[in-house]
Amino acid sequence: MIADCGYILAAILLITGIKQMGKASSARQGNLISAIGMGIAIGVTLYTYPVPHPFWLSLTVLMGALLGFILSIKVQMTAMPELVALFNGFGGLASWAIGIVEGLKLMRPLPAEYFASRRTTIQLIYQFINNQLSWSQAPYSPALYFEQIAIVLAVIIGGITFTGSLIAYGKLSRKLPSTSITFPGQRAVDIILLIGLIAGSYRWLGPRSLTYAYGDTMAPFIGVIIWCLVAGILWTLHIGGGDMPVIISLLNSLSGLAACAAGLISLNKVLIVAGCLVGTSGLILTVIMCKAMNRSILKVLLGGFKTTATKAQLSSHKTPKELSIEDAYYPIEAARTIGIVPGYGLAVSQAQHALKDFAQKLMDRGTEVFFAIHPVAGRMPGHMNVLLAEANVDYDQLIELEAANERFPNTDVVIVVGANDVVNSDAVDNPNSPLYGMPILEVAKAKTVLVLKRGSGSGYSGLE
Repeated sequence: MIADCGYILAAILLITGIKQMGKASSARQGNLISAIGMGIAIGVTLYTYPVPHPFWLSLTVLMGALLGFILSIKVQMTAMPELVALFNGFGGLASWAIGIVEGLKLMRPLPAEYFASRRTTIQLIYQFINNQLSWSQAPYSPALYFEQIAIVLAVIIGGITFTGSLIAYGKLSRKLPSTSITFPGQRAVDIILLIGLIAGSYRWLGPRSLTYAYGDTMAPFIGVIIWCLVAGILWTLHIGGGDMPVIISLLNSLSGLAACAAGLISLNKVLIVAGCLVGTSGLILTVIMCKAMNRSILKVLLGGFKTTATKAQLSSHKTPKELSIEDAYYPIEAARTIGIVPGYGLAVSQAQHALKDFAQKLMDRGTEVFFAIHPVAGRMPGHMNVLLAEANVDYDQLIELEAANERFPNTDVVIVVGANDVVNSDAVDNPNSPLYGMPILEVAKAKTVLVLKRGSGSGYSGLE
């Protein structure tokens, strides 16, 4: 009874916290509420399921919490996407490990009646769903069939999330090339990996025998364990840099789905609820971001932006016009309305506080200032929102893409700070560009546009 009440309270806090994280103004409070809910869930679990050595288990929990706290406190805002990728990977690793342990538990000699019909797990579930077989006629515990499927899902999704997140971390931290990494026969290898995962899962879910319970079922299970790790690496390597925000969102969703599968295995209600919330919200965010880029999730997964083939025709022959401080001063001094478009360059230069001070001085003299935020600006979902929130920029000043585009024609000056792809006009007027059709911040409609960049290089997608 106490455990159920604790789990219900934890679930309510998690739901409330995630709901509040949907708005920038309440995101911090929502994050704290979610953390409290998860802490309650962990405490209830330790209370409900006694372990032989509670001291050591509690010590490992505290060590993990302390490590997460230190990483979160010490990380720079420029490295926040990498930290998010690592946290996604750790979540996938935990679910992957749970699936392996529970799968190994099932691979033991089973009662002879279990093998009477020689039907596979999939066949039995199909018969149950279609009322061709009742639970009382099942040759073994019906819960075992669902547990097997949950184990396979936890192993596959968790493994792909773990190694995929490590590759994403490498790309974001520039330890790996940020561009799409491909090789001859890549599509064939991807298909082989997919077929291998399906075949290995089906074989492990298939009929067993007392005489080869370890030999015949261990091999496909180990194959799935290794295969999913390889799949996570190869399927993420060929994702282009411009698609990284989408991939981070997708990996976050997968970590939630893996946690949900782990919850089904362990029959932990809070883990199921939390996994479903993270998984579904992550999928919704992924769809929104794909829509913002005018790309399907399938195109993203199949390799991202193809920049090398069209590099020559996409290169701009225009020479950027460099301005002095005096040249920039006069239009800004005369402007009544100024829009600011932040990009990843703002994060790299850690100029968010200076930008906030600059905007405040403009407002003190009566200038209207707003910040135009593109959904995929930066390296992770909401990157610019987090960056500006750290500098205490008023949430009411943050304008989304559609509203910003409506305001640009009546804006005196737009200042683009470290952004490139999200304002690239090729998305509107160059059908040969991979960006073509992607909704952008249409800063060219403003009366004056000033661009602040570290150099004249291309954006993160590799396009000029």
